[in-house]
Amino acid sequence: MTNYEILKSIENVANQNLFINYIIDRVEDDNYRGIQISQHNRLTYNYCKTLIDVIYKTVGDKSFIIHVGDDNGTRQLEAEYYYKIVSKIKESVGKGTINSIKKNTFPDLARAGLIDRFDRNKDRIVDAITNVENKVKQHRSCVYKVSLSKLGLKFATAKNEFERRKYFTDTVDCLTKNAATELVELLTTDERFETIDILEFMFILSDSRKCVKYNDKLMYLSEYRRLTDSQRNQVYSLLKEYCDPKRNVGTKVHARDFSNWKNESQQIFGLLGNSTYFKVINGQLMLNDGNYGLFTQPAKRKQKPRDEYFNYHNIEKQQNYELHHIIPFKRAINKKDAQYIDDKRNLIYLSSEKHAEFTTSGNINIRASFRVPMMSFLRINDIENIITVDLNKKEALLSTQRIDEIVTYNKQLLQLFYSA
Repeated sequence: MTNYEILKSIENVANQNLFINYIIDRVEDDNYRGIQISQHNRLTYNYCKTLIDVIYKTVGDKSFIIHVGDDNGTRQLEAEYYYKIVSKIKESVGKGTINSIKKNTFPDLARAGLIDRFDRNKDRIVDAITNVENKVKQHRSCVYKVSLSKLGLKFATAKNEFERRKYFTDTVDCLTKNAATELVELLTTDERFETIDILEFMFILSDSRKCVKYNDKLMYLSEYRRLTDSQRNQVYSLLKEYCDPKRNVGTKVHARDFSNWKNESQQIFGLLGNSTYFKVINGQLMLNDGNYGLFTQPAKRKQKPRDEYFNYHNIEKQQNYELHHIIPFKRAINKKDAQYIDDKRNLIYLSSEKHAEFTTSGNINIRASFRVPMMSFLRINDIENIITVDLNKKEALLSTQRIDEIVTYNKQLLQLFYSA
């Protein structure tokens, strides 16, 4: 079949299903693969742990000069510590050279937020994948020095395995452009979704295009689940045929590669499954209530936070509205913290459009205030980037009698998690 015929066949699988139209549009887009992370290494938890331990045991919190230029066998005296790190990494993980560590491994660790890299002017080099709270200006320069970042030092000096995995969760969120936070919000606040499988993540939740909002993904996910097993299998086979790299010969930009797309999603799934947010059982991603998880047992959570919010405010669930945690789960470092965050007073029921404003900005508008008829949400140490919620326009559904409690609780959480 031609590409056109394949796409028409996908369309005919279920003519009235919105997911079908969405997935056709996605695979026709050059950015069809969505979230992409490590280009060279499998950044597993154990791999990150080994690399950071090697750096910390060698130089601690100090910066070190790397080998400048390609390795031709000549040693540069100022890069003494770098050579020791390369040797220990190779000894520990069985791979790594002077060139590959600085060109492949360190860029991945920088994208994960675990190391900082600097040019000769001591200016920090910021990669394309960065935490949205980071305001350092991005620029491209030759790397001269490297050090563990604040997150890297926290990871290296964690008191226990749980804490270390929480800091690893922060790296996953950084690598996936806050997809981890988005997913945990989905699984904690929407009763329709208790688990996510790899194809649901690959086809829908990995989409990083700005035109596809959080509420769009929820709609497409619901529509995908309406398909029968047979219909899903048809879509899978046709997408695999359409995204055959042998079919789309030409520039790399216009090529499609189903295997690479799926492998990327599986790698992210693996990272998520090693976080304190999630665990993977039988191919299903779900909230982590195990020894290294943030959440309590499902039986203890089934009324929280969803139903409690509606009882608390005496309102009904509505279409095109979504629950949103004002202080995000990324601030929690243990189960007790997660319980503080997973509280009805830390929730607000936003219109889909307003919720998109929070998710697009990375969920960092966390300081709540109220002046009739507006609620305002500011960022820490930033009075300019404000998200306002107009209650008269029903941009949020809640009882105005509860707002003082919400603002007071918000101040308590800000003090607890941000010392603000």
